[in-house]
Amino acid sequence: MTTRQGILLAISALGLTTTGCDRGASTEAAWLAFEWPEADSLFRRDGSWVGADGAYSVDLGKGRVLWLFGDTWIDPTGRGRRQGASMVSNTLGIQQGYDPSRAAIRFFWRTSSDGVPGAFFPDSGNHRHWPGHGVRLGDHLLLFLMVVEPRSGGLGFEVADWEAVLVSNPDEDPAHWNMAPLDTPPNRLRVIVGSGGVLRDSGYLYAFSAQEPTAQHDVYLVRWPENEVLLGRLDGMQWWGGDGEGWVSNRDEGPPAQPVFGDGQTEFTVHHDPHSRAFVEVQTMGFGPAAVVRRNAPRLTGPWSVPDTVFVPAQTRFPRIMIYQGKAHPWLQGAELVVTYSTNSFEFADHLTEPWLYYPRFVRLTGSAAR
Repeated sequence: MTTRQGILLAISALGLTTTGCDRGASTEAAWLAFEWPEADSLFRRDGSWVGADGAYSVDLGKGRVLWLFGDTWIDPTGRGRRQGASMVSNTLGIQQGYDPSRAAIRFFWRTSSDGVPGAFFPDSGNHRHWPGHGVRLGDHLLLFLMVVEPRSGGLGFEVADWEAVLVSNPDEDPAHWNMAPLDTPPNRLRVIVGSGGVLRDSGYLYAFSAQEPTAQHDVYLVRWPENEVLLGRLDGMQWWGGDGEGWVSNRDEGPPAQPVFGDGQTEFTVHHDPHSRAFVEVQTMGFGPAAVVRRNAPRLTGPWSVPDTVFVPAQTRFPRIMIYQGKAHPWLQGAELVVTYSTNSFEFADHLTEPWLYYPRFVRLTGSAAR
């Protein structure tokens, strides 16, 4: 584990260097990324919710933040143990307060009549649901879901499709949400719409979306007019077709869609930074041991810069580690920019013997790392 002092990542004209430092240290040509164990404790206070990945967040307003988690350990006894616990495909959390080191949180999943935990977004046969991103649209909440199927070999699963739901009462307790599944148009590219960052800009809703299953994870950008989404209509989806074509319709014929950047991940975020007036993408890069990286662009459509490393987790020292799902949470307070990443292992049994493993972890970014 690293100390609580954090990691200084110094950038100069000669390139990138990494140097340890004391808390609060800075230089004119440096930016800082700190571990944030006080915020990590947010996800470790519940005796039943005992670990997950995913960790997309959506600002619901008035100090409420929605968290969307993937596979989650639930201990129905409330003793905080994974031995004998159940793993469900997804759960939610509602954080009250924007500073995660001081906020309260409640977690949500479903429970059968005989007390067995279940996913908040229910499984359907062999299909499971992992959360994509989402966005608040006035009095509604739009959430994207990834449809996951088992497969032989590799990691044992494949992200095969996407779905979307529209919540008409997001200010209510999630147990009482009115959720309407939306018709989602297919695409021949096998792009999982909404698997990456989702945001609003100038009357449109934009969804960054990864192509699956491919090693390079090309990232595409789609959009809808906000008023159509509020009516529950996603059939008018448009794709970015490149500088020469602009926005193209969701049809097999006509100009093809073009990726906005490559070397993406299935899950990542994009937000607008008001200081630099640029769009910022945050993800991890690497398979197994990985770093949190970011790139930026003057417009959503690019051109996007090459990725810069902003944080190297200390957990990369663990021999079977998986670092993944780097994401930014610009509505959270306590730093110029708050990011998270997930920790996992290639050996499932480590979940039971390594209690620090399989929780999202917080990082505080300051200086140019946050822009």
